[in-house]
Amino acid sequence: MIDGALCRLGRFGGRAVWHVPIASAVLEFRRGALRTYVREHTYGLLPGLPNLYCLDGAHRLQWMAEWPDAGDPCAGIVGESDGVLVAAAESGAEVRLEAATGRLLSWTQPVAAAG
Repeated sequence: MIDGALCRLGRFGGRAVWHVPIASAVLEFRRGALRTYVREHTYGLLPGLPNLYCLDGAHRLQWMAEWPDAGDPCAGIVGESDGVLVAAAESGAEVRLEAATGRLLSWTQPVAAAG
C-alpha cells in the first residue's frame, strides 16, 4: 500500500501496477492464484455495492462479490481453497464465493449460543 493505493513494485522500485480504492480505503487484501482479493471500508460505497472484489494480475477489476446481505458487509477475507473464496460477514456468517467469478456459493449464519 502506497498513499492509499494497492501497488506492485517493479524491479527498480517504482510502481509497476496500482489500484486506487473504489470508494474510501482498502482495509485488507489477499493474493490468490493470478488474482488479488480486496476488502474496502464501506464508507463511500454506493448502497448495495459489496465491499469485496477481485483484481487480476494487472490490478484491473474482475468482479464484485455477489454478497448475500447488503446490510451485513464483509468483515474479513478468510482464504481461498480449491476455487472457493471464503469470507466472513460482520455478523459472523461464513460466505463462500466462486473464486473465479465472485458468484455466491453458500452463506452460513452463525449459530446463536444457547443460554
